[in-house]
Formats: sequence, structure tokens, C-alpha cells
Amino acid sequence: MSPAFKEASFPPDYRQAQAAQILAAVYRSRSIAVTGLAGMGKSNVVRFIASHPEARRRYLRERAPDVAVVYVDCASLPANDEDSVLEETLAQLYLEGLAGQAPTLPPAVLSLRRNLRAQVLGLDPARSLVLILDDFDQAAQALGEPFFNYLAHLRNARPRANLSYVFATRRPLGHLYELQELLDDGCVVGPFTPADALASLERDGARLGYALTPEQGQALLHCTGGHPGLLKNAAELVASGDASAEQGPDELARQLLRSPKVRIACADLWGDLTAAEQGVLGNLAQGIPLDQAANPQALAFLRENGLLVPEAGPERVFSPLLAAFVRAQSAPGGQVRIAPAPPNHARIEVRGSAQMADLTPLLFGLLCAFSQAPEHILSREDVIRALYGGGEGVSDEAISQLVKRLRLALDPAAQRMANDPSYTCVETIRGIGFRFRG
Repeated sequence: MSPAFKEASFPPDYRQAQAAQILAAVYRSRSIAVTGLAGMGKSNVVRFIASHPEARRRYLRERAPDVAVVYVDCASLPANDEDSVLEETLAQLYLEGLAGQAPTLPPAVLSLRRNLRAQVLGLDPARSLVLILDDFDQAAQALGEPFFNYLAHLRNARPRANLSYVFATRRPLGHLYELQELLDDGCVVGPFTPADALASLERDGARLGYALTPEQGQALLHCTGGHPGLLKNAAELVASGDASAEQGPDELARQLLRSPKVRIACADLWGDLTAAEQGVLGNLAQGIPLDQAANPQALAFLRENGLLVPEAGPERVFSPLLAAFVRAQSAPGGQVRIAPAPPNHARIEVRGSAQMADLTPLLFGLLCAFSQAPEHILSREDVIRALYGGGEGVSDEAISQLVKRLRLALDPAAQRMANDPSYTCVETIRGIGFRFRG
């Protein structure tokens, strides 16, 4: 039995290169790390592999009937710890009919490990098992050497060693200890190919009841660079009449950036990048020639993930829409000034005009922390210390949601006053934290 996902209805040739690479590793009983930045669709790819009726037959050929897939969505776990990962894996084994009995889910990690080992070793030795751990980023950071070594030993305990792991994350994982030698080269999920992009637009058109013309499809593909999340949002805005694909790429990008959903998608992608990677894209978006000698790791990462594309001349940012967003991020900071105004307000000032915005006490505390921080930069740990006094029980997701709420409270007024629909008061910097731009 395969999980029920929308990706089960996608065409069999969806994301051919990535599906073929992942299942080639599975065919050889190897494991693989799949990475894709925000909105690139890495989860779509692994759910396609988990659920599409033709995918295994297409890529695993004669071995397809003997391969079972278990999908674990780590983003839905109650905590990013070993107990939660193992409990959900046991539950999914049972739901897929692969566990001999309903798991008792004892609380002790040692018992969970023994339980999972017993269930995995109880499978028919000829049956290959694939465990997909999707949205594994935060769990991977919390888990250490004992967990990954356990997975390696669990695989090697099977008589034919036919247990494969598929780890899906936004950024590459670090070294996985004894499991590392079982990994194939990583699979990168980047922008759509033109064929996948046009097929996606057809699905969006059917869902929206709006048929895009070939010319509109090509315009959206060029403007978004084939970024799946941006492409989907752009199709929705054209279908609703809030954007016109008949405009040139600069005007189309300006219209699309009026949408909060588009700005959030751009901000999520931008926030997945390190400061060095942002620096490269920022320079290119501003028309500064690429320095091939600078930040070689950043250049390699951006190229591998499809964010730099070659043209007849120099490389450019893959999406005019993202380039427009980046230029707005890099605009001079003197245009918008935001300051805390007790008891729980923010004063937004643009070119001499001012407006007050109401804040909750928690958001007011966050604004004060940003205002007092050197260069207005806070790490996630800084936010936790400033607002909660410590880190126990405060998740990264809770901090991300708090920053998002501050943006929602301040951005609309600042955008309207500055006549800049792309402005956001808080910029996410990968590996550092957040920069306040007020």
C-alpha cells in the first residue's frame, strides 16, 4: 500500500533526473540525501517516489514488486528528538502493513530501538525497505552520532542489507558517522525543467479553472526561473487578474511582488542562503559583475542549486522576480525607520510621515530587542534569551512564527508608506539569524 499524496497523480516522467537518481540508489540498496531550498519541491519529489504507482516500476524495473516505502514527515513530529522519529517510523510501518503488530511505543529510547529493529528484521529478507525522512533539517541538527550509527547497524543487520534511507532537507547534511559510507552522491532538487514547469502550469490551470496561453506560460516561467513555489503563486495571481503575464519581466515582477505570498516565498528562499551566498546574488541583482575568485563555496552552491544560470554573456540570477526582491532587500536603509513606542506600539516613519502600529507585548519585546542589538542582528538564541530568559521548550519554529507575526504587523504599513511592496522589516540570514531593517 502506498501513501495517498497528490503527487500520485503527477505524470510518470515528473522530475525525471531526480527520481532516477534517488531510485538508482535504492536499486543498489544504497541511501541518499536529497536537498532542495525553500519552495523548490524536494518534498514533492520524495512523496512522488513514495506514492506514484508507476514510479517504482519505471525506475526499479524487476525489483519494483519487492520494494516497500515508508514515509515519515518530520515537520509534523511533536519534537525533534529520537523518540519522536522512531515512534513515527514504527507507526508508519504498521499503517503500511509492514509491522507484525501495533507498536506499543514504549517511552524508553532503548525499547524503541529494539522494537523498530524487531519489526525491520521481521520483514521477508527478500523485501527491500525504503525509509524516507522528509523535512529532516531540524531533527538532523538535534540528533547525533548514536542515532545515525543505529540506522547504519539496523541496515547492516538485515540479511541482504536491503534497507535504504532517503533524507530530505533544505541544506546539505553534515557528516553522518558510520552511515556516511552508505550514502550515494547527494541529489539536488532545483528549479523545474521547462517541461516540468509547463506540466505544473497545466495542473494549476485545471485547479484554478483558468487556461494559460503558451505565451503566458513562457512569461511566468522566465520571470520565476522555474521556481515551483513562485511559479504556482504567479499562476494564481494571473488567474485572479492581480497580475498580467503580457507585461515585460520587470513589470510582471513588480506586480507579483505586491502579493504577500510571493514576498514570503522569496524571503523563505533568501533566508535559506548564507550571508556569502546572499552577497553573490545581491551583487548580481544590482548589476555588479560576478567575481569568480570570491566565495568559491558560495558560487559552487548557487550553481549546483540552480540559482545562477548562464546566458550568452555572464551568469545571472536565475529568476528576474527573485532579483527584483533582492534589489529591494539591498535598497538604502534610510527610507524606512521603525522604532518601539511604549507601551506596545511601533512608530513607522518614511520620508517625514509617521504612523503608529499596535503590537502585542511579546512582539513589542522582540522589536525592542532588535532595536538594541548591534547592527540590529539577532540569532535565534538571542531572541530566546531576550524574550523567554532561556531556551527550554522554545522551538526554532516558534521563533520563526514570532518573526513572521512581527512582519505581518509592520510590513503592510511600511510598504504602503514607502510605496515599496517588496519591503520587509526583518531579513532572515542563513546560519546567523535575523537582521532588522528598520
